[in-house]
Amino acid sequence: MRLRTYFSPAYAPASVPTLARLAVAADELARLDLVELREPQPADAATLAGLHDDAYLGAFLRGDEPLASSQGIAWSPPLRDATLAMLGGQLEAAHYALRHGVAVNLARGFHHAVPARGSGFCPINGLALVALRMPQLRIFVVDCDEHGGNGTEEFAARLPNLHTASIFGTRFGCLGGERSWAFEVRVPRDGPGAYRAALHRVRDLLREHRPDLVLYQAGTDCHVGDPKGSVGLTTRRLIERDLFVLRAARQLDIPVVIVAAGGYQDASAIAMLNVATARCALHVRKRVR
Repeated sequence: MRLRTYFSPAYAPASVPTLARLAVAADELARLDLVELREPQPADAATLAGLHDDAYLGAFLRGDEPLASSQGIAWSPPLRDATLAMLGGQLEAAHYALRHGVAVNLARGFHHAVPARGSGFCPINGLALVALRMPQLRIFVVDCDEHGGNGTEEFAARLPNLHTASIFGTRFGCLGGERSWAFEVRVPRDGPGAYRAALHRVRDLLREHRPDLVLYQAGTDCHVGDPKGSVGLTTRRLIERDLFVLRAARQLDIPVVIVAAGGYQDASAIAMLNVATARCALHVRKRVR
């Protein structure tokens, strides 16, 4: 069995180091024969219409400064094209997961992008985009990145079909709110039980709200070896996290899109953590069948 995984070389331009590492993960997943790679069609302006404020969206698509670089990465055509490719992959992965149960988008989720601008290396919010383009479905983001999903939280207040729960070490403005829950946990400070308790709370929310689709931000930047990490999860605890989220969704019969999300270690180290996430998804799918 292999995981349907959306990836394009356009995701990983060499000129953008935070994105270039995705190609290393794609190569390793393919080498291990864990995934079936599919290249998505990039999103276009019509697909994105209505997500962000028109002034910002136009500025990002054209490269008009300063808004075009408001996410914190200098705007360039490769950055724009990578973003559009990843957003196309997000939507194609969602459609596939709804039919088949699980899919991967080997991409950044862009969870910091707020309606008025980009933020935190995130130009356009690909999590909120799924909710915008699937208004008939209840979308629930389970965000396990090092940084709280503040942008998705803002979109949840605008989109009545979008819910989001973030477990993070760095708040990044994520406070909880309308259809949004925030759990700050740092294992070195709070202990591993606190992280498990947050996961159980998220599972309870999934049971309560019964979404049609889960978008799982499987961030690797909360790993103990990540230079930006404060959550402090070991590799074993990251695997336990992935298994918990994926099992919870499967037990509730909720399709899942796994998003690679953040990571700032050496690209090969991040790739091995992405491989572990893929193995978890394959294990859960096999066990259920």
